[in-house]
Amino acid sequence: MGDMKRPIQATTGENAIKAVATALNAIPWAGGVLSDVANWLITERQNNRLNDFILDLAEKLQILNARINRDFVGTEEFKDLTEDIFSKASEARQREKLEALRNIFLNTVLSNKPDYNEAIEIVELITRWQPRHIVLMKILSDPVLADEQLGRVVGDGGHFSTSINQILGALLPEWDEDQIERTWQDLYDAKIHRTPGTRTMMTDRGIHQLENRLIEFGMKVADYLADQKT
Repeated sequence: MGDMKRPIQATTGENAIKAVATALNAIPWAGGVLSDVANWLITERQNNRLNDFILDLAEKLQILNARINRDFVGTEEFKDLTEDIFSKASEARQREKLEALRNIFLNTVLSNKPDYNEAIEIVELITRWQPRHIVLMKILSDPVLADEQLGRVVGDGGHFSTSINQILGALLPEWDEDQIERTWQDLYDAKIHRTPGTRTMMTDRGIHQLENRLIEFGMKVADYLADQKT
């Protein structure tokens, strides 16, 4: 459910710093700050995942540069956000977390009204989560799209009754019932959605039973995790 399909081949040492600096400095308005933060972290961490993350982000920012909030990138909050997200990316191992961090950064710097404190709150939430939480969050943000991407394995229903557990079981066949229930409950406890439990039987409206279950905070998280079209 992400678009980080091609890991950029990173180099190490001085070559890595040069490659990252070149890519970031090509970004209007924001490149200088991004390059300063990245060079320090790459030297400090010696982490190829961080190199790949930054180079991928640089490609997207170059494409989306006309939408970068110029006022925001001139603030200390922009530098602090960059340091925090780049640092978290150097520690993340899972693709889902790296995608989430990338999207939080992009959706913040491209916003008409960036909210630094809110963005950092979402970063900390994602850092605590496991990849399974992010996967389920993406499903809940657009259930119909998730179902379409999987070949309409749920569809519009047609049986007398169904349950959230059954719907998610079709969408996530590699998950067992316990994993579905625990992940659903974790998101409920985090005030992401409004429904406790997954096994209650209800009218079978297929994938549409997952729609409109996010509460206000959950919708904010979904907005931060949404992919930017390039």
